[in-house]
Amino acid sequence: MTLIIFTSSTLASSNTLRPFVTDGCTLFAEGTKEHPELWRHCCVEHDMRYWFGGDAADLDKTDLRLKACVQDVAGLTWAEIIYRGVRIGHSSPIKNKTHWSWGWIFERANIPLSKPENDYIISELRRLPMDQDVIEQFIDRNFKKTHVKI
Repeated sequence: MTLIIFTSSTLASSNTLRPFVTDGCTLFAEGTKEHPELWRHCCVEHDMRYWFGGDAADLDKTDLRLKACVQDVAGLTWAEIIYRGVRIGHSSPIKNKTHWSWGWIFERANIPLSKPENDYIISELRRLPMDQDVIEQFIDRNFKKTHVKI
């Protein structure tokens, strides 16, 4: 008879994140004709948040953050179009591989992220081959309780 003992650290580390990927603004323009990547960074940030997910409130904040980001660079009309498209997409029977919390190897319930998960996500974010200033700003917006911003 074999006895397998799982410690809490074993269980905590058993659910790891897949590598982060983004296609920018999935199935939508990333900017205007004059500025073809005007709001692409907003979509990449949105994809990063969808990668590790969280609870339903986090999902709502993430979609609202996308809307605010696009509004800052392109105005309310584009922001509303993109926001409504994303929200309609939640109800679509056709799901792409980058749904909410898609990054976890094992399916994760839509519950608040734990402290160990937050720490793990932050370490994985810092390993991404992206501008580290952008990553640190993202971490501040999403993990620093004193800088809560949607």
